[in-house]
Amino acid sequence: MTSIVPVPQQINGHPVLAAIAAAARPGELPFQFIVICQQHQAPPGGEPYVTWRAGTRDGTDWVVENGHYDLSWPEAVASFVSRASLPAIVGPARPAGRRGGDPPQNSS
Repeated sequence: MTSIVPVPQQINGHPVLAAIAAAARPGELPFQFIVICQQHQAPPGGEPYVTWRAGTRDGTDWVVENGHYDLSWPEAVASFVSRASLPAIVGPARPAGRRGGDPPQNSS
């Protein structure tokens, strides 16, 4: 997915180390990223890390959902991949008994 909003450099004052654009779900801000941030001011590569789903309307103000905190780098990468691979909600489910392109059955 491509976003017209640039990848954030910081979220909540924490440097962003990895980010991937994600599809916005209903009711979310239009531009979404999954991010790994350095949780505390530490030398690059130092622990711990936090992963968030972050959203913005314009690239300036960011809102994050509950994060996974105090992660080692391998844990942060696993959380990042897990969050990035969650399917986007695309809308209401279709009624059972009818497939997408099948015409309705005539019972007469």
